[in-house]
Amino acid sequence: MRKTDLNKYVGAPETGRAASASIAVRIALKGLYSVIAVLAVAGVIVLVFLTSFILGFRNESIKMDLNNLKLNYTSFIYVNDDSGQPVEYQRLYSSENRIWVDYDKIPRNMKNAMVAIEDKRFMEHNGVDWIRTAGAVTTLVTKGGSYGGSTITQQLVKNITGDNEVSLTRKVKEIFRAVNLDSRYSKEQILEAYLNVVNYGSGCQGVQAAANLYFGKDISQASLAECASIAAITQNPYKYNPLNFPENNKTRQRLVLGEMLNQQMISQDEYNSAMEESNHMVFVGRKDENVVNDSPVWNWYIDAMFEDIVEDLQTTQGISKDKAVYMMYHGGLKIYCAMDQKAQNAAEEVVSGDNMPSDPKIQLGYYMMDYNGRVLATVGRRGEKAGNRLLSYATDSQRQPGSSIKPIASYGPAVDMGVINYSSILPDEPVDNYFAGGKPGPNNWYKKFYGPITVQRALEISSNAAAAQLVKRISPTTSYRFLTDQLHFTHLNPKTDSVQIAAMAIGGMNGGVTVKEMTAAYQMFGNGGQYNKPYTYYYVEDHDGNVILDNRQNTGTQVIKSTTSTIMNRLLRNVVYGSEGTGGGAAVSGWEVFGKTGTTDEDKDSWFVGGTPYAVAGIWTGYETPKSLSYGQKENYTKWAAKIWRNIMAKYLDGKKKLYFRYDSNVVSATFRTDNGKLSGADVGAPTKTGWYERGNMPEVDTSPPVSSSPASDILSEPEQSEPENSQWETSHPSNPETSSKPGGENSSPASSRPSSSHSQGNGNGNGNENGNGNGDEHGPGQDDNGLWVPPDTEIRPGG
Repeated sequence: MRKTDLNKYVGAPETGRAASASIAVRIALKGLYSVIAVLAVAGVIVLVFLTSFILGFRNESIKMDLNNLKLNYTSFIYVNDDSGQPVEYQRLYSSENRIWVDYDKIPRNMKNAMVAIEDKRFMEHNGVDWIRTAGAVTTLVTKGGSYGGSTITQQLVKNITGDNEVSLTRKVKEIFRAVNLDSRYSKEQILEAYLNVVNYGSGCQGVQAAANLYFGKDISQASLAECASIAAITQNPYKYNPLNFPENNKTRQRLVLGEMLNQQMISQDEYNSAMEESNHMVFVGRKDENVVNDSPVWNWYIDAMFEDIVEDLQTTQGISKDKAVYMMYHGGLKIYCAMDQKAQNAAEEVVSGDNMPSDPKIQLGYYMMDYNGRVLATVGRRGEKAGNRLLSYATDSQRQPGSSIKPIASYGPAVDMGVINYSSILPDEPVDNYFAGGKPGPNNWYKKFYGPITVQRALEISSNAAAAQLVKRISPTTSYRFLTDQLHFTHLNPKTDSVQIAAMAIGGMNGGVTVKEMTAAYQMFGNGGQYNKPYTYYYVEDHDGNVILDNRQNTGTQVIKSTTSTIMNRLLRNVVYGSEGTGGGAAVSGWEVFGKTGTTDEDKDSWFVGGTPYAVAGIWTGYETPKSLSYGQKENYTKWAAKIWRNIMAKYLDGKKKLYFRYDSNVVSATFRTDNGKLSGADVGAPTKTGWYERGNMPEVDTSPPVSSSPASDILSEPEQSEPENSQWETSHPSNPETSSKPGGENSSPASSRPSSSHSQGNGNGNGNENGNGNGDEHGPGQDDNGLWVPPDTEIRPGG
């Protein structure tokens, strides 16, 4: 067949442009078919992947049990009022203030307001509103950013997990978590949890905290308009915060009311009434008026109590410190605080008042207890408290105690061991090999050594040499063990402080002690010889009302004999009221006071620790970075420790019933000779004083003529004293110790005439300078050597 014959069947061949176009069309169609095929395959793959991805979260759920959400809530502190009844004092929370309120205590209008504005199909869906969710996902894919559309259940999930990531993965997880949550709990349980955990601005988590802050009332008392105002906040807690943007809040509040009306949750009359209330609504911005102290900055006592509970939780619950701190902030604990509000207010008022050292850089730490271990008050430093859980100079800082260590490390143990009595003779002379290199010491602040002197006088004038001789006699190890084993000092250095005379005799340890430790130790001189662990709270309950910590059965340990306690009490009263005493500035008019001063080398630290029948207290004053309180200063700041101690104690005791110390019946008074410490058997012209002795352990009687005094002892000669008549108790007591004069004082000599210190603070071999304020009391006419008269047969326990 010819080629021309084929044309009859296949047509003439295309030529030119027509042929080219035809080829292009065929190629395009083939490409399109290929793309469609690829997309179809890809689509199937993506669909399979997405399905697998989504189904991978089908078992996603939150691990939190809604029944345990109460664990994440505010802890409450209760303090006894004047009638002894506990009242709410303060609330503890970190950044979130949460107060749980049960479902049936939340007003119906509050529940309906949240459902109306946030999730109107809440009671119908299974945790997810699929129509709103589809719109939310579309918004996320096309526009990005926040997508909204979450139900109340989904919002609860987000609040519990804290997962705020804007992503499809998070949204898918949230959906399945919400569905699973809805299947496990009732709508009432979910709504209860939601209303207690959602952010309502200004650090308020939950409707109760919000009602407290914005309206000053409990949520159960909130009106319809107030409930709508609270519900209006959740969409944007910053924009709709009633305190910051009240008009914004009111605008959305009215929207909430409108939704409630449209959904037939309220009547027209209720709507109208609420709208009228909205026009005149004022947001008070205060917490519950039943809370005594709503300041976000706690006082020093709450700081100390917080740390005590954290430590005790670690010990009793076997948990870490971080976990214990978390429990304090979020455990919903009920803490029954032991603070005495009168004592705490007295301390804070004095420390923040005008009658303080003129140099504001001089700091202090103050601690007050009763004689059963209850901490009454504490102040951690001068100046406005700028935060919580700050370093306290009362409980945290360790400083050398100077001579305030003498009663508890040397004299107290020595009397208890029977080594000395009230009038035993001690050598006021240097100890051989006291300093490194074999030099004798220590020096006395009064620049002399008086040779043999009585215990009573050595403690009254604060002889460093006599204390060192006594510690050498009983051994530094004995003193150290008494402080650590019986009095629970925890900051001493066993390698150095247990062998150095300086550390135990005059407080020249390498480290230091806290005011808390010193105050607790001095208890034994006012309560019959017991040590009680200081406690700042009575007991603590968990969120279910179970008592998890309890100090109500706090029992003391007998660390010295009751007779020793009485003898030391009488000895330490000479420090305050004796004619040569160094602590006259601490005398409180009309009250018995015992105590001891203490200063360190170059007067870098100044102390007074002592007690009255109601309380024992300690105070330290000094600079944050140690430097002299006297040398180069415009005034001698060492006197301020005793003065501040007195001012706080006087304010605390004001208006209290007069009490006296209870003394052991096995201690009797007797007249002793000051020249040799023996009992005076006859009037042979020897100078005498009244001493206090354990019955059956009296000094021998001496009727020999007196030995002439050495020239040095004449410098500090003592006037004879006589026992007072009962009627002279009130009239003979100096009414104003500040205006009285007294000879001598531990720093009464000019700075230029003082002996130079061989060692500075912290070297363990200091000279133990002592504080003399130069304005203490002389005995009034008719007073005994202790400056006070104790009525016979007085049987009143310290602290009432």
